[in-house]
Amino acid sequence: MNYLLVMPNGLSRSQDQHFYVFSVGIAYISASLKAAGFRVFTANLDFITGDTYSIMQDLLISNQIDVFCTGGLSRDCNKVKKLIEMALTINPKLITVVGGGLISADPEPAMHVVGADIGVIGEGEVTMYELAGALDNGLPYKNIPGLIFKDSKGGLTTTAPRTQATPIDSIPFPDYDGFDYAKFVNSTGMAVVACSRSCTHACTFCYRPQGQKYRQRSLSNIFEEIDSQISKYHPKIIGLTDNLFASSKERVLEFCELIKKRNISWSCSLHVSDTTDPDMLQQMKTAGCCSINYGLESADSSVLKSMRKGSTIEQIELALENIWNAGIHLQANFIFGDVNETKETVINTMTFINKHKSRFLFGLDPIVAFPGSKIYKYACNSGLIKDREQFLKDNCPVINISKLTEPEFNEMLGLITEFRLAPRVPMGPFHIAEVQTDGQCNVAWTCRKCGAEESANLVFWYSTDIICNTCGTVNHIDPFEKALHLPNSLVDNLPNNGFAVLWGAGGIYYKLIHKYDVLSSDEFLLVDSNKYRQGQSMCNKKILSPDVISQSNIKTVIITALSHKDGICATLRNSYSNVERIMIPAFDITKDGIVPFFKQM
Repeated sequence: MNYLLVMPNGLSRSQDQHFYVFSVGIAYISASLKAAGFRVFTANLDFITGDTYSIMQDLLISNQIDVFCTGGLSRDCNKVKKLIEMALTINPKLITVVGGGLISADPEPAMHVVGADIGVIGEGEVTMYELAGALDNGLPYKNIPGLIFKDSKGGLTTTAPRTQATPIDSIPFPDYDGFDYAKFVNSTGMAVVACSRSCTHACTFCYRPQGQKYRQRSLSNIFEEIDSQISKYHPKIIGLTDNLFASSKERVLEFCELIKKRNISWSCSLHVSDTTDPDMLQQMKTAGCCSINYGLESADSSVLKSMRKGSTIEQIELALENIWNAGIHLQANFIFGDVNETKETVINTMTFINKHKSRFLFGLDPIVAFPGSKIYKYACNSGLIKDREQFLKDNCPVINISKLTEPEFNEMLGLITEFRLAPRVPMGPFHIAEVQTDGQCNVAWTCRKCGAEESANLVFWYSTDIICNTCGTVNHIDPFEKALHLPNSLVDNLPNNGFAVLWGAGGIYYKLIHKYDVLSSDEFLLVDSNKYRQGQSMCNKKILSPDVISQSNIKTVIITALSHKDGICATLRNSYSNVERIMIPAFDITKDGIVPFFKQM
């Protein structure tokens, strides 16, 4: 049998597509199969240029593939489903196998949606090895633990659970080369090293497909991989994935002594209960730790208790103070919408963020009831999720599991969206040294903390949080702020014959409406194609469905979602014949500066 393992395009990107995380899970499976001598072919669709169907066709036919394998997390369901359907269109005789958190979290609905022949539940290295052995030899696999598969009656059969693979030092290093890892490191500057599996905590919003038992790799095993990656891929920073990296101070200090010898920056994730020791943080800084990620989740004690987070407000305050004093960059994330959330608890979290935002970079997002988590089970049992398969098809949308009424929940969602789009850290002094007609800018800036002078290449319409290379402090840089915002320049060339639509309730809309009061008038309607945002309000405008364009016979549409402008433009031309003008934000470069305006596409 010939096996093809494919990493889908955009696998496990953040909701806003701001970053791409290399998914090591499928790379671990590939390494284990190759080490056992199976005929394995691989592809990472993020780094192969061209039409996906043509790429898949070439991979499947030229390599005479018999078994097609892919996977991802629950929010990758539609990507996985599309790949399965594409593969079977090319070769209907393929055996299709899917793994990852998508299958492990809620196996039966996921299998029905993606339409695969076989699903792998839990850790997959040993399961795939045994499955491949059975497939190669034409043997049944009904007694292999950790599988769910289509049976002869058209239903699904689930085998016994797979015990966790221990010790994890025995698992081969991920097959990085098989998935264009060098291109990933080159584009991000970061190498990824998985130091452990699972977690000891039981947060209600989290699901751990790798089981309940927390297991760490030995430091010798970790550094063998780190040395290999440094030698082969030359990263600028090592990103450690381990939710409980600092659970043992002794281990952290030993790690610091070892990493110092490599002379490379590194980042990690920590739990606040493990990081109230200022000496340990200072040792980490000295050893090259440049960034720490916290999942703080809430700044309200009742919500933290409801989430079973295992941390207190006092621990959070102390940890933040110690990290600031150590001079390490911090990215901390909050989520809104727990079952115990009220308007008061949301305000407590926002107040906390405002108190600390001059120092740190904070994220604030709606909570998602991901399959497998305790809040997902609560949502299913209480009828908030009525159809588990449709929930996956809808990309795990945000639902209200809180104590807030629906109007209150939508109000809070709108406030949080605006809160996220507003600058959350101060800007250091900066100026635009050069700007191109395509929006590319060279920006000279000064760190707000240490005064170091640096430069960066940015895009005029998009703000960026930049980390100072000298001290690690975050500086928020927004080239748009340096434009000449003349009162009428933006709308001078718009017809004054009725309503116009702003399509895209995102960052560019937020910036424009805060600079140009004319856009706040009732003559400008706001629409967004994301049906889960429709009905919410943003900057005092209700977000409408694009259907209003035809219903109200709108003649002028201004696309403010610039990253999607081509697709929106095509939709307007194909489906809204009443639209006469499609416009986008643009700018003129004058002797006095940069002047934004709306131009016709």
